[in-house]
Amino acid sequence: MGSSNAVKVLALRWALERLGLDVELQTAAAASGVAEQPLSEKETIAGAVARAQRARLESGAALGVGIEGGVDLKGGWIVNVAAVSDEQTLALGRSPAVRLPPGWIAALQAGETLGELVEARYGPEARRLGAMGVLTGGALSRQEASAQAALAALGRYFFLLAQRRGEP
Repeated sequence: MGSSNAVKVLALRWALERLGLDVELQTAAAASGVAEQPLSEKETIAGAVARAQRARLESGAALGVGIEGGVDLKGGWIVNVAAVSDEQTLALGRSPAVRLPPGWIAALQAGETLGELVEARYGPEARRLGAMGVLTGGALSRQEASAQAALAALGRYFFLLAQRRGEP
């Protein structure tokens, strides 16, 4: 996995367990190659893909997974994207998205991060929940959103792998 971030690691572990996969999970602080706060879905995808590919190459593993959280300023959404990559196949998954509150787009464009916005408006304890958790009233945490993105990407990867092998 292309991150040592505890939220992302736990999210991937949940997705692997959900699929019934018992694998050795290696973590690496793989660079995303994008801004600390990605500001478009395209940039968020690029970060997840870079993390997956770098993790696979740096670890020598057969499969790399990257998870990236960001915002889509054009649409006004918080997004979480996961990428799963081997030498031939790349699969992407995305979490549910939640709309940014009024004024947050301008603050993000001015250089603030989601974490800073959450902490400034809701206190330091809220930062633990992440913007997704705060803005859904705790109904969907950042970890759960990342896990859903990972589950979607892994499911897609195994579907593509089966097709590559000629399976229905």
